[in-house]
Amino acid sequence: MLKRRKRLPRLSGLVLLVGALLVVPVSASPKRVMSLNLCTDQLAMTLAEPDQLVSVSFLAREPSLSMLHEKAQRYPVNHGLAEEVFLENPDLIVTGTYSLHNTTAMLKRLGFHVEEFSFAQTLETIPGEVRRMGALIGQEKRAETIADDFTRELEAIAAGQCGKAPTMIAYDQNGIASGRGTLADSVIRAAGFANLAAEMDIVGVAPFPLEQVITAQPDVINVNVGHTAPTLGEYVPRHPAIAALPDTRIGAFVPEGSLSCGTPSVIEAVRALVALRAEIAPCPGSATQ
Repeated sequence: MLKRRKRLPRLSGLVLLVGALLVVPVSASPKRVMSLNLCTDQLAMTLAEPDQLVSVSFLAREPSLSMLHEKAQRYPVNHGLAEEVFLENPDLIVTGTYSLHNTTAMLKRLGFHVEEFSFAQTLETIPGEVRRMGALIGQEKRAETIADDFTRELEAIAAGQCGKAPTMIAYDQNGIASGRGTLADSVIRAAGFANLAAEMDIVGVAPFPLEQVITAQPDVINVNVGHTAPTLGEYVPRHPAIAALPDTRIGAFVPEGSLSCGTPSVIEAVRALVALRAEIAPCPGSATQ
């Protein structure tokens, strides 16, 4: 009997300890999140609470790259340096798989919680990236709403398409075109266009000869707006031979920076091209006829 009485207090304490562990959450939401990559910047700014995100990369403020460049003005910027991370001492670091490998490896070795995101190459991958970021920063409900809205809008756009798809090419400086497997290709197809580069077996981002563009005479050529530091390569998409194509629409038809990253903001590029398609190839009986 005496031995049993001695064990009871210990057993009670163990039960209380187990109960307390069950009540405590497995992992609390990070209070200090730091982003070192342009694309994770935009995902984090979309989902995080204002005081939860402590720093974004300096590229987040660049209008030609970031759809959220105005929102990025609210946050301190970093250049992806380990020293900057040490000073901020974040609970969570989010970055890209192609960003500053040495810094990422060092931070992991030093015990920082680092999560890497790959560059989303298609519209279909974006909802998953949104949900993953939401889960990491404790914003699951907000992420689910954004991801669902994004998917539903794409489905509605696809359901409203009709007729033969007009041809289009995303043509950049030095005569570079976006072919199969690129975010631009995914956006072009979602908006109801046929990507000329993809149809001519271009995979990824690759040179597309000016002569082929002239011969194919696409319905639309999308070019980027001028950069702050002009180069001779920028004149290739604006060559006089292209400008002379009689029935080709040439211009910057998608918002600046909208094709840089696979984030929910890319829906703005799809919407812009959907409106363009409705203008040049309206469905029978539509109001635009």
